[in-house]
Amino acid sequence: MTSRERVLAALEHREPDRVPVDLWLTAEAYRNLRSYLGMPVKETYPPGSTTWSMDCRAELDLVERLGVDIVRIGSRPPGGKGLTWLPDGTCVDEWGVRRRKVEFKTGTYLEIIDPPLKDATIEDLNDYPWPDPHDPAVVEGLREQARFIRENTPYAIHAQFGRGGIYEQAKYLRGEEQLYMDCAMNPEFVLALHEKLCQIEMEFNRVGIEAIGEYVDILRLSPEDLGTQTSTQLSPRMHEEMVRPFFKRSFGEAKRLLQEKNPRGKIQYHSCGAIYPLMRGLIDDGMDIFDPLQLRCKDFEPARLKADFGSDITFLGGIDVQQTLPLGTPAEVREEVRVRIKEMAPGGGYILASSHRLQPDIPPANVLAMYEAAKEYGKYPIKL
Repeated sequence: MTSRERVLAALEHREPDRVPVDLWLTAEAYRNLRSYLGMPVKETYPPGSTTWSMDCRAELDLVERLGVDIVRIGSRPPGGKGLTWLPDGTCVDEWGVRRRKVEFKTGTYLEIIDPPLKDATIEDLNDYPWPDPHDPAVVEGLREQARFIRENTPYAIHAQFGRGGIYEQAKYLRGEEQLYMDCAMNPEFVLALHEKLCQIEMEFNRVGIEAIGEYVDILRLSPEDLGTQTSTQLSPRMHEEMVRPFFKRSFGEAKRLLQEKNPRGKIQYHSCGAIYPLMRGLIDDGMDIFDPLQLRCKDFEPARLKADFGSDITFLGGIDVQQTLPLGTPAEVREEVRVRIKEMAPGGGYILASSHRLQPDIPPANVLAMYEAAKEYGKYPIKL
């Protein structure tokens, strides 16, 4: 099978020749990995791609080197860049959220220091300078890139057009503590903010789908972290009232538009945390693929998720970035890959990857062990 055929089979709950694999990592981890492999190392991959999360989309030479089956592409921020650096060393993103750089031994993170809507009223939302989905920079060069990948490579195409989501972006703009208090004491503001963000998310997705929808195999909606390690962030009742109605609209509209262009296209949704109580609702609202299969959360055992939801959705992820990949040996990584494939791969519906983006504290040898073990253990029929 080609990589695209392999991915499509897994998404359609058929068993391909082997378990498909994906790659998601930060720019610092990407530089580390390329250096370890003796590949050319640039300062940024590709220029301007990193955001506050330090994400990076892998270039085709590394995708080929690792035997990855999916190429990640996406639209650009309005104006062509997501971060504007200020003289004091802080930066502002396209939403007006200000951050400062925090250096760790193992990498860099950008921490929010000034939520711009922390004191806003509903009336203030009308005058806020929201990012413009129709800025020409958003899809500049995107169609040419997608067409090249489809016509010249064997890979499935994974795209993201949204610029921050609904509930997730509300936390950044309002501040998490204030948003949680609003949910209890000022729900009208939360609903108004979510309504505005839902409209923007849907419009970014519409613009991206119009540009390249026929090439997109997987559309990843903006990530929306709903959980902590031990629970949902909001109670299930509060989630039903204040978040889910907007997800239902966003999921449904994105899937409708995508499948008009590509009937085999699937919708991917991301949330970290212990969100088992919310999974059925996400599926009912249109989620086809769930990532990142963060296995160290409460009630989120992979085998349980496969048994309960595996006939409805595809899981992407599952190789632990909290302990196994950064702290384990290559042999321990290989064993986790073996176990995960045994649990998740039978019947299709599984794409192996790290349980979140690869961070710079993960030894490149462990990354290579993950992909090598996936090829060794992932051949169908699974006989582990």
